[in-house]
Amino acid sequence: MSRRRYHLERVNADLKTERRSRWKIRENPPVSGIEYVYSVTDNNFSQRNSWEFVVRVPGDRRESIEVRPTVVPNVRVWAGIDRRALMFERVTKGRHRGDCYCKVALADWTGERTRLIARVDEKKRLPYWFGPLRARMRSKEAIRHTRGTDSESLVIIVPADNHQEMIALFLAAKAWVLKERFHFRDSAA
Repeated sequence: MSRRRYHLERVNADLKTERRSRWKIRENPPVSGIEYVYSVTDNNFSQRNSWEFVVRVPGDRRESIEVRPTVVPNVRVWAGIDRRALMFERVTKGRHRGDCYCKVALADWTGERTRLIARVDEKKRLPYWFGPLRARMRSKEAIRHTRGTDSESLVIIVPADNHQEMIALFLAAKAWVLKERFHFRDSAA
């Protein structure tokens, strides 16, 4: 691992534009809402640190907010990262109702899988740069009713309008993990 020290607060996002738009997520019907385009500088790096992100906020609060890079620095390990997204859902129970959360879904630098979703019992195995976020980490079942098998998934709570933090979480879970070749767990687990 390199000697670089990553900090979420070194990520700066400046709003370039916002526009009404329609988009599709997987095979679901098209969603309409507002698309925010941000120029992002990751000051954890002195060069090759300029990104562009789109944050898609649907008009229907039951739909997911999508955070995705559209312009990526020319760094080999980040090739294809513009095809990845981090999805934020609304918290539906507890004191954080109305805020958003995302699963802690780390990129798999081995390429065997696209992501590795952390469970609550794996909180201490996360990269050090997630340390300042530990107070906002919960199990999914603590903040939203779930019918699936992901109730023990580790999630991070973010204010619904804090796009800068959503973008920083994308970089922390995807770009920095790939750059450092962070080994979270075996892909098969």
